[in-house]
Amino acid sequence: MICPKCGSDKVTVQIVQTSSKTKSKGNGCLWSLGRWTLIICTLGLWLLVGKRKGAHKTTIQNEKQCLCQNCGNSWKIEE
Repeated sequence: MICPKCGSDKVTVQIVQTSSKTKSKGNGCLWSLGRWTLIICTLGLWLLVGKRKGAHKTTIQNEKQCLCQNCGNSWKIEE
């Protein structure tokens, strides 16, 4: 691989994280309704039990970049 700016062949290829997104999914209304029913039936003792946490999904996008060791020029590799 050759640098398009200076023509050097001292080029390294790296994988760089460009973005990440996290989506959250809640527990739903049926879980909340059941929990409140248990709180009322047990006279509040169910409040001692912690809430259940929802699910999380993270999507990460990566891209390959080249970096010239002589001039510092970087560019994205198109596949």
